[in-house]
Amino acid sequence: MDFKNTIPPAEEIKWTAFLNGEPDISDVADLDADEMEDLTSVWEASGTKFSYSSANPDQAWLNLQNEMAKSDKDHRNKLLRFHFLKYAAMIVIMMGVGFATYKVIQAPEKQVEIPIKMAFAETEAHPVNFTVVTLPDGSTVKLNANTRIDYPEKFSEATRKVKLSGEAFFQVTRDTLHPFIIETENASVEVLGTSFNVSAYPVSGLVEVNVKTGKVKLTQRTDGKSDQKTTILPAGEHGWLKVNSGEMGHSEVLALNYSAWLTKEISFQRTPLAEAFSVLENTYHVTIKMDNAEIGKILYTANFANLKLDYIIEVIARTHNLKVKRAGDEIIFARIRN
Repeated sequence: MDFKNTIPPAEEIKWTAFLNGEPDISDVADLDADEMEDLTSVWEASGTKFSYSSANPDQAWLNLQNEMAKSDKDHRNKLLRFHFLKYAAMIVIMMGVGFATYKVIQAPEKQVEIPIKMAFAETEAHPVNFTVVTLPDGSTVKLNANTRIDYPEKFSEATRKVKLSGEAFFQVTRDTLHPFIIETENASVEVLGTSFNVSAYPVSGLVEVNVKTGKVKLTQRTDGKSDQKTTILPAGEHGWLKVNSGEMGHSEVLALNYSAWLTKEISFQRTPLAEAFSVLENTYHVTIKMDNAEIGKILYTANFANLKLDYIIEVIARTHNLKVKRAGDEIIFARIRN
């Protein structure tokens, strides 16, 4: 048999899904109408749908032979066209792919739980440099202050799962067969391969995800309840979950300063000072207070790039006629009384 005209390995699963009538599979190949008819005829003659439980190359050949033996002359001639052997080879190869995959993923009836030693990384309250963690699959994680990530020394055969408390920027190695899952106290984030920022400090009552590249799924964790919420976030979008209310939402633009803690590039665009101070706290690991709640409502516009916190604080104070007091890592803004 001539196996030269076979489907490229990368296309085998897509072809099989197409022949099984699965939705959203249309760009399988550039065949003319006669070739498509031939391929469909051979597939139907094999009589076996592609699935992990039924894929069997030997049975596929037997079905083809039986079909040819009982077919009328016209149908038999149709099956014996010039392209028949080519497509028969395709069918059996694809059946073989299914069978091999089934053998790989088929679980034994009895499994013994093998404990996986866990490792973890944790940052201090005021890191001088970022803590960067390389996971077993080669993915990298940059940790913000007061952040902990737990992960196994070796991922399981099914998924790549880690636990996060705090904020981190992930660059995940792409692996479509092993989804990457980040579990926080109240949500989970699932990806295949992408880069994104997750903020999930327990005290904030908020889980936020900003997707730089790729696509992720943000899911509310509800301890097995069926009413859990999910949202899909493509590149360039920002999603969030408010823990107390269960409210989930997303925006088609990234949060303005989601990566400021990494880049030290900050942009305020008519931003209330209360929100601006929150960004500065997360970026420079300090506590900022106001002696008057009205200060937090003042709108502020400015851009800062790789500047020291003292300079930024001075500019804000001078711009809005405020005075600043410092006590260690605590900064207090107050109005200047005439």
